[in-house]
Amino acid sequence: MSWKYKLKDLAKSINGKLIGDESAEFTGVSIDTRTLQKGDVFFALPGTKVDGHQFVEQALNKGAVAVVVTRGDIVPSIHVNNTLLALQKFARWHRSNVKCQIFAITGSCGKTTTKELISAVLSQKYKVVTNKGNFNNELGCPLSILQIDEDTEWGVIEMGAGKRGDIAELCYIAYPDESVITTIAPAHLEGLGSIEGVAEEKSNIAKCLPPWGYFYVNTDNIYCLDIAKKIIANKIYYGNKGDVRLKSYRKISPVSMEVEIEPVGKLLLPLCSPSILSNFLLAIAVSLKHKIPVDDHVLTEAYYRAGRIKTYSIGQFTIIDDTYNANPVSMKSALEYLELTTPQGYRCAVLGDMLELGDDSDKFHYLLGKQAGECGVDFLFIYGNHSQAIEKGAKEGGVRLINVCDSHEEIAEKIVETIPPQSRILVKGSRGMTMEKVIQNLKNKVMNT
Repeated sequence: MSWKYKLKDLAKSINGKLIGDESAEFTGVSIDTRTLQKGDVFFALPGTKVDGHQFVEQALNKGAVAVVVTRGDIVPSIHVNNTLLALQKFARWHRSNVKCQIFAITGSCGKTTTKELISAVLSQKYKVVTNKGNFNNELGCPLSILQIDEDTEWGVIEMGAGKRGDIAELCYIAYPDESVITTIAPAHLEGLGSIEGVAEEKSNIAKCLPPWGYFYVNTDNIYCLDIAKKIIANKIYYGNKGDVRLKSYRKISPVSMEVEIEPVGKLLLPLCSPSILSNFLLAIAVSLKHKIPVDDHVLTEAYYRAGRIKTYSIGQFTIIDDTYNANPVSMKSALEYLELTTPQGYRCAVLGDMLELGDDSDKFHYLLGKQAGECGVDFLFIYGNHSQAIEKGAKEGGVRLINVCDSHEEIAEKIVETIPPQSRILVKGSRGMTMEKVIQNLKNKVMNT
């Protein structure tokens, strides 16, 4: 069942001026005329390249019931001062009209994988709505909330933060009942100032919980533990100690590991780095809280569905494609995964800069180079403004061969020239480094040789 409102409800909820039939009903919202459905209201959002106001007539011609705008005399329309703020207000109002509960997720890394795991767990018992992709910002969050209807029992909402106030703003819209901070680590330091600033911002996802709510606490992160001490909501602890505790793990095949977890026993899970196991512990904690049987098949399918790390072959090379994004914690996790999955043969890492780390950028890149050596990387290719810092750390860490490169194409050329066949190659960097171009260049060179 979908929801249905009248235009007068929308106008009132966003403090807008309605020009048109106030009794007209609508059943959805759209910000893109390419995907607009008949019965939607179109919100004309400003953009860096195009302005939604250019498409209001097209929206009405495609069946929009009305448009929300800041200017113009088109009818039917609702006029507001800020269309993005109007969308957020409407999402908040809609949230107050539905009975479902919200599970909110934030953290310096692991958010999307965690979202998939928790959604899969809850879906065994409830009707669940979740963010699509990484729709986790001031626009994606309200659009996700507006996917919730009267039949929805749980919404699983990922929340990202790049500056102060982001999480509080999203929590005001979503009003979560349960929440988690996957981890707190150096990320978005240019917007949040320091790791303490990151912790303060992320803490809002716990502070916003009602007294009857639940906060899931990662006991392996000191910042998460500190936040837990300061909130009134109920707490469930997971990690190397707590209510759900990792006892042991061992690799049993190239793609799987046996993990013993208290209080559920042994499970067969996908082969992953130790830091990723924390996300599985959280999902198990959610299962136990909601009296849902722990099913390792469900967890495994959800992990692969998240698809953050993709492994495939290009010629005689095996590529570990983790190009989506990077910060110090996710880089360490990726290098551990390379080490874990390459017991024999050569380990190669192609690393781009980690962006938005502020004044400590060189320090974090130096430590990244050392971690590459500690994880047994044989061949290292570096790209970006902090290459010298990575190179210095890698030399101290014992990496055998280090190449500092000026372009994605140069990296691909040197891989073909220097890396032995059957090597495993990790490719990772911040989104702005577009490290996927290395893989595309490598494909082109392998195909043409």
